[in-house]
Amino acid sequence: MDIGTQTIKMVEVSGAGSSLRVTGLAIENTPPGTVMQGVIADPKTLGAALKQMRTKNGIKATKCVCSVAGAAGMVVRVIEVPKMTPSELAETMKWEVERHIPFAASDVELSFQKIDNPESDNDPNNPNMEVLLAVAQRDMIAQHINTLTAAGLTPLVIDVEPLAVGRALIDLSKEGLQSKNVVIVNIGASQTDVGVFKGGALRYPRTIPLGGDNLTRAIADRLGLSMDAAEDEKRAHAVILMDLVKSGQADEMMYGTAGGMEDAGISTPFDVDMSAPLPPPLFGGGETPAAAPASPFDIAEDNPFVNSTATNPFAESANPFASPFEVAAPDTSEAPVVVEPAMVPVEQVEPHYERRKEVFNAILPMLGEFVMELRRSVDYFRSKYPNDTMDLILLCGGSARVQNLDQYIEHDLGVPTSVADPFAGLNVTSKNMSVTRRMEVASAMSVALGLAARDAVLGKE
Repeated sequence: MDIGTQTIKMVEVSGAGSSLRVTGLAIENTPPGTVMQGVIADPKTLGAALKQMRTKNGIKATKCVCSVAGAAGMVVRVIEVPKMTPSELAETMKWEVERHIPFAASDVELSFQKIDNPESDNDPNNPNMEVLLAVAQRDMIAQHINTLTAAGLTPLVIDVEPLAVGRALIDLSKEGLQSKNVVIVNIGASQTDVGVFKGGALRYPRTIPLGGDNLTRAIADRLGLSMDAAEDEKRAHAVILMDLVKSGQADEMMYGTAGGMEDAGISTPFDVDMSAPLPPPLFGGGETPAAAPASPFDIAEDNPFVNSTATNPFAESANPFASPFEVAAPDTSEAPVVVEPAMVPVEQVEPHYERRKEVFNAILPMLGEFVMELRRSVDYFRSKYPNDTMDLILLCGGSARVQNLDQYIEHDLGVPTSVADPFAGLNVTSKNMSVTRRMEVASAMSVALGLAARDAVLGKE
């Protein structure tokens, strides 16, 4: 169960390995006021809603794995400590945790796990080892347990989202991602969790305080709409117009120059000290875009919208801009007259183009900040592992469905990027959600699937 600020996602599974089956799926809006910035504020009301949701969607399982999120109440971090035995590590972490959390260490739940890395573990010249640390405020965990109990569920484990999403998209992947270097970008309503995985292990988790709500707010501010109306506008018309991005017009819209961020006097992400575990926040930077390609409005000769007045009223056999006083000389040759293809503006082919351009213009500054934060994570990985390449960026979460977001990130960062489908290759037997609906919400279900499949991947503890 993935309890988010805007939506609740449930996934029910049975079996393990090749016999793993997805037997139940559900996604519904979170009751207003019950979850604030990832923290449960009203366990009783939310618990009743979860019980009703399970019954409505035919989910029979009563044992539950849930996750916690929210930068204010928890920390997930990879840290380096001197090489030591497990018993020494357990004692050390009691004191080490205080250096890495922004709240009192006396009232937290703590978990840690050494990250296996044969290359460094067997290197006598490397005195350190990496440890994955997860710390959450005790009250935050208690609220989740109280909610699940009120829903008639038995909580087995309270997990963390970066590990759950990696389980769903890497461990269960049929594409061999377990041996690849992958960035998973989980875009929620109020924040985005970024996890850099090397060989299937989480090596660099961080949270970006930007999410789908920021895009909605940008649309509301720019177009003078309420948040509800802006959310509808985002769902209907939020499209990243790659023709403007590739031609450099998006840079001009954002920075007032086609030269990109440097020409506008904005520092680049390479000014950041990438040797630090968590470099200081920096919004801005980037690379100068490549030379603009051919005009996005160039239409091929076989385009059905040109050369035919039946399909395109703007296609004429003579130049419509010629002077009315010019008389063409009669053509006495037998060669056929060659008519140049008319250039049909995108807005004539796509009736909503102008509205989409308005929305794109509204969200563009936020997209720029978002991609630059992703660049920092990728560059940090490259600085720490200079001999490795980043193989793939996977997008998930509700706002990953913004059209062309994967193309925009790939264009800017130069890393293959796609929107994840956590159910690809799995046996989905659930009948309470249509295939069309499942494909529509699949990327948002990644965390819930990873939670449900925890025992199937890790084995029962």
